[in-house]
Amino acid sequence: MSSGEKQELSGRVVFVPAHLVVYQYFEAVEGISDEEAEEAALLAFEEESPFPPEQIATGRIVSSDGAVAVWGCEENSLPEAGSDQFLLPEFFPLLSFSRDAGACEICETANGSFVLIFDQAGSLPTEIIGFSNRTADSSFWDDVEGAFRFLGRRWPGKDGFKRLGIREVSADSRGKFRSVTEIGDEDQFEWSLQGQSLWKADLRASELIQEFISQKKAGERLWLGAKVAAAILLLVFLSQGVLFALNFWVAGKERKESAQGPDVRAVEERANLVSRLGDLGESRVSVFERLGQLNLLRPNGVQFLSVEFEEPDQFTVEGRVTQVGVLNEYMDRLTADPRFLLVELPRPRSRDGRVEFELEVRVPNREIGL
Repeated sequence: MSSGEKQELSGRVVFVPAHLVVYQYFEAVEGISDEEAEEAALLAFEEESPFPPEQIATGRIVSSDGAVAVWGCEENSLPEAGSDQFLLPEFFPLLSFSRDAGACEICETANGSFVLIFDQAGSLPTEIIGFSNRTADSSFWDDVEGAFRFLGRRWPGKDGFKRLGIREVSADSRGKFRSVTEIGDEDQFEWSLQGQSLWKADLRASELIQEFISQKKAGERLWLGAKVAAAILLLVFLSQGVLFALNFWVAGKERKESAQGPDVRAVEERANLVSRLGDLGESRVSVFERLGQLNLLRPNGVQFLSVEFEEPDQFTVEGRVTQVGVLNEYMDRLTADPRFLLVELPRPRSRDGRVEFELEVRVPNREIGL
């Protein structure tokens, strides 16, 4: 992980800025367990992600009604976090209480801001859109309105958003997460979470998290063993044989647990679930991957309005910029990048004080990655 942007409200919680995180909501499905719903949602998220699965870190949460939210971030954009910390998206504390259908909310943080949209009642929003700027910035509301238009959503206006604030976030040494959210000017909501549900929300790889949990349990066992040994030494004189037997027992327990491999049954269940879901195809992955690569080159001030894929390796992008200089910067980036080939120079046109453009891009070599 690189030392990217981060918000740290507590020594044991590290937040990833919302504008670096991709969020997706999955409705509850009858007839399957929560575990199966999580696995199905993760598979669908990886299928639609603009980045290869091996380059994206994911987390998820299941609501009380069975809906699933999955989020992901490029691994090289994750901030540093230790084994005694939780690495969570900064909108995580706001997934704790129920809202009415049609609610739109906005929250500002040290890293920018994000918008939550609820198409139906529940604690998990249908959409979360992150921004690197804040409401005080002159272009902020234009950016939010543009995002709504891009998603095909009705613009509620500035006054249609309820203001939220993350007042307090903490986690103790026993792994219990706690947050306090401000709702409007008067109300607030307190939430606590711990155990597997909290670790599943963490953005780091599951193998690394399991290692952290094993280390934590081993440390707790050692601490407990030390206290027991001290108490026994204070009460009675133990023989050298008893001390040796106790140490051997503790060491044996640690070796046994550390030698245990992955849960074979869980792997078999996941493989069976993959088989039932079927092959969703590889064409969508390549399309999203190319679009993701094109989007990463986009400087601030360039807004995509529509994308049409004329063939697998060529697509037409219509967009909008505030200044011609920003469009020229984008063209320079595309021209310098060997992954893309401009079929023809963009055709800019002015409309309502803004510059709109259309450009055709070809991917000359499918094997070129991020």
